[in-house]
Amino acid sequence: MAGAGSAMSAERSSNLVSATWLRKHFDRPELLILDARVGPAETAGGKLTYLSGRPGFQGDGHIPGARFADLNDGFSDPDGAFLFTRPRAEAFARVVRALGIHANSLVVAYDSLSGAWAARVWWVLRGFGHTHVRVLDGGLKAWIEAGGKLEFGAGDVSARPGDFVPVERPDAYVGTTEVLDVVAGRRVAHLICALPRGDFTGQTSLDPRRGHIPGSYNMPFRDMLDASGRIDLARVRQHASRVGLDRADEILLYCGGGINAAGLALALSEAGYGAAKIYDGSLNEWKANPALKLETGPERTQ
Repeated sequence: MAGAGSAMSAERSSNLVSATWLRKHFDRPELLILDARVGPAETAGGKLTYLSGRPGFQGDGHIPGARFADLNDGFSDPDGAFLFTRPRAEAFARVVRALGIHANSLVVAYDSLSGAWAARVWWVLRGFGHTHVRVLDGGLKAWIEAGGKLEFGAGDVSARPGDFVPVERPDAYVGTTEVLDVVAGRRVAHLICALPRGDFTGQTSLDPRRGHIPGSYNMPFRDMLDASGRIDLARVRQHASRVGLDRADEILLYCGGGINAAGLALALSEAGYGAAKIYDGSLNEWKANPALKLETGPERTQ
């Protein structure tokens, strides 16, 4: 299998690829495309949840040759206490092997929503040491708009087993203890919530445990996108400046379950802010402990 370095010579400094780039490099032997879509659905109580995107992958069409990256299972821990938390290394090793991911595979992930789900695949792979991974900017919509064809059915299920061995990077994630250290002033870091502003302030939630972690700022991931759903670096930098973010700052990101946080990590990385870590349990974990406080209203002033 060819090395991935030459494939990215024009995009080396970016974690994104365009649909035009993907079409141009589509036949490279080291390229492996992952579809990271999920299926939004409402629960009986009217809350939004996310089911496996495999039915959409098969029935609504995917990029030809793509393989399905299951964010409800293989790319998260199905036995975890909280939804979408990262998988265990030994379980993830079986997943990437079955997907045919090699140590020198150039992985390109995409989804059919905001791009945050593809960013989560990007983050999980990077968190286990695979750095040859990019996100299709604009996702499936951008592929279709660029004239890309779709394939239907189960996709490529005959991949020869991969040889990539996941080794977890300790600097990719933080837990509740590290976040509490920031809240208490024992650790100097920017704590940033990637949820929409109404969720951050608590205005759009009926949950009695609503709002944000005390002392955090708000950079909604969707506000980092332009009208076509692509990351807008000018917007990212504007929001970063608004919250007083410096490129040398340590950044701890959270959201509801680590998905929008991954999207924001991608956007910040593209804008030159490379020291982000994700609070993997995010508000799902924080809210589960009644002793941990939440604040409502606007973010703190600098």
